[in-house]
Amino acid sequence: MKKILMLAAVAAVFASCVKNDSSTTTPPPSDGNGTKDGFISSMTDPDFDANNLQGKVNGNFTLPAGNYKLTGRLIVVDGSTLTVSPGTTFTATASGGAAATSISVEVMQGGKLKAVGTADKPIRFISANKKPGDWMGVFLCGKATLVNAATGTRDGSYTQTTEIGDALYGGKDDADGSGDLEYVEIGYAGARINATKEGNNLSLYAQGTGTILKNLWLHDGSDDNIEFFGGTVNVENILVVNSADDTFDWCLGWKGTAKNVIEVREAGFTDITNGSGMMEGDGGFSDLASTPAITDNLSNPTFTNLSVGVYNANGNDAGTSGNPAYALRAGFTYRTGCKITINNAKVLWAATAANPTNGLIKFNDGTGPAIAKDVKIDMNYTGPNFIGATGVTTSAGSPVPGANYNATGTYPAYTFADFTKLVFNNTANTGADKTAFAWTSYDFATKAPGL
Repeated sequence: MKKILMLAAVAAVFASCVKNDSSTTTPPPSDGNGTKDGFISSMTDPDFDANNLQGKVNGNFTLPAGNYKLTGRLIVVDGSTLTVSPGTTFTATASGGAAATSISVEVMQGGKLKAVGTADKPIRFISANKKPGDWMGVFLCGKATLVNAATGTRDGSYTQTTEIGDALYGGKDDADGSGDLEYVEIGYAGARINATKEGNNLSLYAQGTGTILKNLWLHDGSDDNIEFFGGTVNVENILVVNSADDTFDWCLGWKGTAKNVIEVREAGFTDITNGSGMMEGDGGFSDLASTPAITDNLSNPTFTNLSVGVYNANGNDAGTSGNPAYALRAGFTYRTGCKITINNAKVLWAATAANPTNGLIKFNDGTGPAIAKDVKIDMNYTGPNFIGATGVTTSAGSPVPGANYNATGTYPAYTFADFTKLVFNNTANTGADKTAFAWTSYDFATKAPGL
């Protein structure tokens, strides 16, 4: 995620359906009666077209299992619910470029997307081209609280609009929900309009605890695989593979939990942006050294059972003219007062991966190193000590294996005492349970060896 503009893309839902085997039902075509008005109230609406599904869903109906083509913005509006049957596949038809920025799945405040698959019949949102950036992605807009970047308050009065589509998000309802996504695959999204406006595979705007996110496989994103914009939503059993920017990203005061998460950057994945990493968290958007300093109500997520495998840490930015070369900025970057608790983590930096420019862990804001109080990090790390390595900038006080922070200094610099726990060598840590992702058929032995 680019933090120059802290808004994000809300785009649309697209689908198309043809019969793919004897067990699926082919949705009927439009009956051709009536006048198209851009709204879809049912599957017999003249705006419904299984091979060109786009428009605003303003009714409650269920799409039967089948294959749907994503060709434009499909927006679930306030008061409407789109339910997707298990075994359904949505395929974006664009292959990058301007066309890709007009394809997405969007849920407005008050709308709901219920996409509950099963291990045997997952629901898929992918692209025909199968390249990062083929479409915008899935976006959910909710009414949970955001931290006010200027004051540090979190009273529900602070709202934002997405950088693409200008959809409203934020409010006072931390129990709000925008639907239910389970056994869902989302891939090849993250199309860019410019350097500060792009989609993600899954964008979560002010999502509350009423949104259910379990058993998700997010992969091959041109920006972030998953990004949280404030809110309180929790996630569980998340496999995130190959992001050009950040694999896991959040800001605006996200305070949820993430259980059983695996992040992988494969050896053969070479798409990368300037400033990318395996995890990036912002407390709000205001630096700790701001006047007044904002230290309350900032992001404070808890990760439990986390595995991270880095098998290639450099590449070229395919979305920028000239395809400039970069390396990962850091394994983990936490900024602007972000707190973090990481329990039972296993991190593997493979020998063939490039060095991260800022070391394994970096805490900073616009003025330099800065950390929130009571940060807890407990990991079983395997990999090189980056201190003094070619291309790595770390301070003299950095501990093994090269977390980039100062041991002494005045505010906003910080000391080791700010950590409630900082452990790099807890060999008892096992990380995430890979068996939870058997439904994806992901080849951990070949693509994430040792993890």
